[in-house]
Amino acid sequence: MRRDIGLLGGTFNPVHRGHVDLGIRVKKTFRLDKILYVLSARPPHKSRDNVADEEARLKMLQTALAPYPYLQASDMEMRRHGRSYSIDTVEQLQRRFPQDRFFFISGSEGFLEIPTWKEWRRLLRTVVFIVALRDPGHLDGVRSLLRAEGIPLRVYPLRFHGPPGVNLLAYESETLPFSSTRIRRWCRGGPEAAEMLDPRVKCIMEENGLYGE
Repeated sequence: MRRDIGLLGGTFNPVHRGHVDLGIRVKKTFRLDKILYVLSARPPHKSRDNVADEEARLKMLQTALAPYPYLQASDMEMRRHGRSYSIDTVEQLQRRFPQDRFFFISGSEGFLEIPTWKEWRRLLRTVVFIVALRDPGHLDGVRSLLRAEGIPLRVYPLRFHGPPGVNLLAYESETLPFSSTRIRRWCRGGPEAAEMLDPRVKCIMEENGLYGE
């Protein structure tokens, strides 16, 4: 039986309520069967400074997703040697599950950086994207990028089932401004950010002394 599966990649350093809320909304809106949260163990675009150990990040991710059986943590990139690239992950999953359809989920700020990704043009033509509009000001940039590449854009409730195509999702939520960077700054004495965290994730951070000075 064919499944529709969302792929949400990231360092999740740490995972916060905004990550979980995004998965819930995308799953419901696009009627996907599940969302895979693919933990990036060795992200090519980020410095290793202040990135928690991959096992600790996986434990926090599994803990945050535990109440939602349709949101699942994936360690597939942890088990791959070297850097983690989205094109490799997508093609690996498509080979392993050829009957399934995959939807690559990204925030609009990350999607605007896609020209810096490995084989990004091939990625755009290999998998359908779902782009969550985190800032209305990003819309023109997303449209311009796609127009230049000849990739069609649809705004929900219209949707693409097969590539190439980008589905745009705009929604209101208190969690949209949530940021792992802000949480790490809070841990080092910055502005309050505890409301962004699942209390169980906060406990793991405290027990392991993560992100502090």
